[in-house]
Amino acid sequence: MLQRAAVKISLKESRKRLAELFDFLANFGTREIHLIHVLPKISTQQEDIEEKLEKISKDAGYLGLRVQTHIRCGHVPVIVNEVAEETKADYTALCWISRSLFRTAMFGHTESDILRLSNIPVFIFNPGLFKSANGFEQVMYATDLKDSDAAVLPYLVDRRFTAKKLYILHVGERAPDPDTDEIRRKRVLDSLHGLARACSHAYDTVQPVETIGSVNRQIVKQAAMHGVDLIVVGKSERLDTVSQVVGSTAELLPHRAGRSVFIIPVICKLPAQENRQGYHLQ
Repeated sequence: MLQRAAVKISLKESRKRLAELFDFLANFGTREIHLIHVLPKISTQQEDIEEKLEKISKDAGYLGLRVQTHIRCGHVPVIVNEVAEETKADYTALCWISRSLFRTAMFGHTESDILRLSNIPVFIFNPGLFKSANGFEQVMYATDLKDSDAAVLPYLVDRRFTAKKLYILHVGERAPDPDTDEIRRKRVLDSLHGLARACSHAYDTVQPVETIGSVNRQIVKQAAMHGVDLIVVGKSERLDTVSQVVGSTAELLPHRAGRSVFIIPVICKLPAQENRQGYHLQ
């Protein structure tokens, strides 16, 4: 399911950080990567760029990955997504480059644009401070208890997704009176426990987490509180109001999470051989 990755390379990343990214991708069962470097125009430094990419390719090869490099000219987000489609990549991977939300609003953010345009999952590598860069023990899936579950669960329970503990988080809104809120909370917990049962065979521990408040803030807060290594969210592309909120959350989260994020489009199509299992939520 995640065997082939399209990896955006700006050549601003250190070789050490890229080596950490490649090592991390082994947790997803990735065996083949396509390194994509995009030039704004024809460069006189083509030979130097090829030499740097060759060194990066060798670093990935030492980890047992099959590597191809692609050097193109054009708009980075468009080219990255085009190459991902051409190579039939299962997902896109990139190293997160931090930038303030103000600068992003003023000048844009390449990684954010790649995420917005992508029709396949996007993995954003951002191990943060004082965390192991080479693997992950704990994952948090932030669910809207709607369409995203059907798209995300096959990834969470895939045998190559090798975390040990899974938190399933839902952030809701408090109902206007205590009795109604108690009914709302019970429904949410019943749904979370159903998701937990569906994932229980894939982890040592699965823990539902229910809270209320701002979705963006609570995801970041709960991820920090539980010390998770990776946040998984769905990105809905429908046009209703709830889906717009979910899509906005997915695009803002990498700026605030301080850790790696895996974002799965709700509309993404799973490979036929992997999509026949019929995941049933009780």
